[in-house]
Amino acid sequence: MDRADPGSFRDPASRVVLGDSTATRILDERGLADWRALKETGFFRRATADGRLIATTEVDPPEGAAGALEHPRLGVITYPFEWTFSMLRDAALLQLDLMLEALAEGLILKDATPYNIQFVGGRPQFIDVGSFEKYRKGEPWIGYRQFCRQFLHPLLMEAWCGVPFQPWLRGDPEGPTSAQMWRLLPARRKATPAAILHIGLQARAEARLAGQEVRRSLAEAGFSAELIRANVEKLRDLVQSLEWEGSEGTWATYHGCDHVARDRDKKTEFLVQALEEVSPATVLDLGCNDGHFSQVAVSRGADAVAVDGDEVVLDRLYRSLVPGTPINPVLVDLQNPSPSQGWAGVERPALFQRVRPDLVVAYGLIHHLIYTASIPPRRVVEWLASFGAPVVVEFVDPADPMVDRLTANKRPEELHPDRDRESFERIVSEHFRVVREADLPGGTRRLYHLDR
Repeated sequence: MDRADPGSFRDPASRVVLGDSTATRILDERGLADWRALKETGFFRRATADGRLIATTEVDPPEGAAGALEHPRLGVITYPFEWTFSMLRDAALLQLDLMLEALAEGLILKDATPYNIQFVGGRPQFIDVGSFEKYRKGEPWIGYRQFCRQFLHPLLMEAWCGVPFQPWLRGDPEGPTSAQMWRLLPARRKATPAAILHIGLQARAEARLAGQEVRRSLAEAGFSAELIRANVEKLRDLVQSLEWEGSEGTWATYHGCDHVARDRDKKTEFLVQALEEVSPATVLDLGCNDGHFSQVAVSRGADAVAVDGDEVVLDRLYRSLVPGTPINPVLVDLQNPSPSQGWAGVERPALFQRVRPDLVVAYGLIHHLIYTASIPPRRVVEWLASFGAPVVVEFVDPADPMVDRLTANKRPEELHPDRDRESFERIVSEHFRVVREADLPGGTRRLYHLDR
């Protein structure tokens, strides 16, 4: 049954209704006029053909609407605070490229939020065709400030300040103001022309225009499409130049650990058997690390949602994806996953309300939740059961060398009970039936294929 998208209500000209396999955009008269101007442009046809812009078909509108557009419904929606640096940078470049192409044909993007972009086949895709409108001569690009707050400043936080942007965007989806960003910048960065233009001058403008009608004030300053184009081109050069490598943390080299290399073939074989039996459309790979098992799922015809909390390894995975690969990287700490946020707590649903898998893979994960995050084993199993899907999981015995490392600074009484294999299997039996199980070569790890 169709239902309104909980995040689509702010633009009165364009709202989205979700069906099982399609999303329908309902337009008023203004939205319909802008759409018809958009569909006649060459850049729209090119961007749709190469996948940078979501496929769109005009359909008969429902009663009371001026027009309606139909799009394919995306498998999973992710948010900017769940993206890596390279993902946000690529999304920013797509936003700017479409802006430049639109300006060349008399249109403009009226906003500039990363929430209008999703990742499809390993690449960013612009999904809000309702954001395009006819350019009105003399008006500024009103989305410039939003672009700075939600794209540019977060990227600069990470590239220039070494501060992850994700916690900020999760706490404040509007992003840091120019004044806040200016205070974060190192002194040597404040002297650069880019910082002065896009942060320092903007911070002064924010203070000067506070409480005023910004659109009219900027329009009165005298704008043209060429001025906007020049500014967008400077922004693009700046964004393109930004680099971030991150620091090599524990998990960046995890795939080279002895037990990982030793067990990988056996785990792959076990997963392939599960994939053949379940034939999932979507696989949720929890703690994906380098994405090997997501790639295995894709090779068997599934889409994969690759979740990890380490930005270095996930960014590396994203950059390695061949265009068209149906792997969607999601950066999230599994002991503190993305909650429901926004208006009335429903505008942006929680991560695991957006991801509904047909198979869950939890290799090399649950012992970290139990020992590092101190999550009781029963709670971990209940969480896996909450997905309502089959699960392929790796159990690690307390005698495993990795457990010794994880518990080195903990006393025995600080560890939860039910950590042994017998207790784990008892808890599992309350929620699942065991389809298959297999020991890994080291003797302290066991794989389970569980079904509800």
